[in-house]
Amino acid sequence: MIGIELPTLNTNDSSYTLVEWLVSDGSRIKGEQPLAVVETSKASEEIESTGPGILHVLVDSGQDCTPGQVIAYLFESAEERDSYRTTSVTPAAQPPSSEAELNITKAARALADRHGLSDAELRALGRTVIRTADVEGLVRRAAPAPAAPERQLSKRQRAVGAVVTESMRTVPAAAAYAKVDAGPAEEVARRLSERTGSFVSLPVLLVKAVARRLAAHPLMFAALTDEGAVREAERAHVGVTMDAGRGLYTPVVHDAAQLDSDRIADLLTGFRSKAFRGTFQAAELTGANIMVAPHTTEGLILATPIVFPGQTCVVSVGAVDDQVVLDAAGTPRARRFVHLGLVYDHRVVNGGDAMAFLRDLKEELEAPAKLG
Repeated sequence: MIGIELPTLNTNDSSYTLVEWLVSDGSRIKGEQPLAVVETSKASEEIESTGPGILHVLVDSGQDCTPGQVIAYLFESAEERDSYRTTSVTPAAQPPSSEAELNITKAARALADRHGLSDAELRALGRTVIRTADVEGLVRRAAPAPAAPERQLSKRQRAVGAVVTESMRTVPAAAAYAKVDAGPAEEVARRLSERTGSFVSLPVLLVKAVARRLAAHPLMFAALTDEGAVREAERAHVGVTMDAGRGLYTPVVHDAAQLDSDRIADLLTGFRSKAFRGTFQAAELTGANIMVAPHTTEGLILATPIVFPGQTCVVSVGAVDDQVVLDAAGTPRARRFVHLGLVYDHRVVNGGDAMAFLRDLKEELEAPAKLG
């Protein structure tokens, strides 16, 4: 008998939803193949079998499950499965007792306490596991009709809110900004786009520039440990914030320093498409040790994003701002500028380190020959 254990798919979630089984209970599995689809707050992921056997399902479709939970067994034969089913006695379902301990998620408990719901009211729902949606439904039924319609936040947006709240609670952040002449980088991006056919942009070159600074600025890519030390990264895995109107995603360009800028551009183009459709795989959203946050909407020149828990800093870039400046001879010239922002965990990074990192990024973008 082999247990199919649910892996950790998203470090920001404490539970997932088992959406569906791709094979039926009792089916013979011939080898490694997709068994079930599990949904996190960010993506859907297929869970594969670890080998051949007879499938015995432990968690039904639509149920919540947690990382490390065994959701099914694989038996060598139908006889072994039948023997297990005979000896594994499942007690008959009993109606919820007033003395029984409630199985309720932390978010659902917090919501119930906020609305003054009693345990008796929660037990009356008759749910095996009481989730936020169950409590929200109970609140709606108990409350008088609102004066104006309410809009419930999506599961994805609630997950974003949880990350933001944790960041604001745990990360003592500071910020710094640098003004960068964007003209040279824009020209390099234009030439690369024409030569490769990829959509190379200023954020693409910024991802490359950030990744190239790992050796010079290792603290920017480090993770603070519980022991008051930092764990430095061996490679630069750069996350990029994206919002295509269906929630915030943070896909990751893994080992970005080893990729050409046109390859990074192709990855970001694909990520934008997946952000619009909501079709990311879990592996595409995990592993970042630094974040780049483009805020390139016209007219938005400055942004101060959050530092994601488990990381040390995030680099933002605003939209290009056209300005008239005087050249060395005093002649007015049109120039194009962007502002880079750096938000950093002050427990790990000090102001001098932050200024040096921003200075290096500024120099790389203003002389971008090595970013091509």
